[in-house]
Amino acid sequence: RLNMYIELGSLSENSQISLFLLKPEHVTQDYVSWLNDPQVNQYLECRFVTHTIASTKKFVQAMLDSPDNLFLGIRSHLLDRHVGNVKIGSIDKNHGLGAIGIIIGNKEARGKGLGGLAINMMLEIARIKFFLRKITACCYVPNIHSQRVFEKNGFSVEAVWKQHYLLNGKPEDVVLMSKDLE
Repeated sequence: RLNMYIELGSLSENSQISLFLLKPEHVTQDYVSWLNDPQVNQYLECRFVTHTIASTKKFVQAMLDSPDNLFLGIRSHLLDRHVGNVKIGSIDKNHGLGAIGIIIGNKEARGKGLGGLAINMMLEIARIKFFLRKITACCYVPNIHSQRVFEKNGFSVEAVWKQHYLLNGKPEDVVLMSKDLE
């Protein structure tokens, strides 16, 4: 299991945030409320189901048990709490690839640059701990904030998947971005 053996060390902390291995005991009602909040989840695939503490703990445990996903919580030092999550997975060791996803669920933590910091830290973990050579990210075209955060972290647009996903019942384009880590 990938998550159980990784030592993050100094790669997982800076003056504003810490990344921590997310475990079922970290699942709180506050965390579950992000997943169910239409303002938070509007561009996330988790929006299609109603989440509970039990279902979220089950998902977190599945990520812990996964051989090819690294799922970390984001803790804000200023707010002194868990404010979001960042994930790399599925990791393809044969090709040196991974996909990154992020959520800043706590509304007080949004717009403070924490997502960008977490992405940058996760890219270092991907490069140094997993020897990945390339990371991809996807976002819905209307999710301008997400695209900008990835661009600020060195990602560039590789492709646009036309009318790929449904957003509010209508086909929507998705931007595929990537960053070379070598």
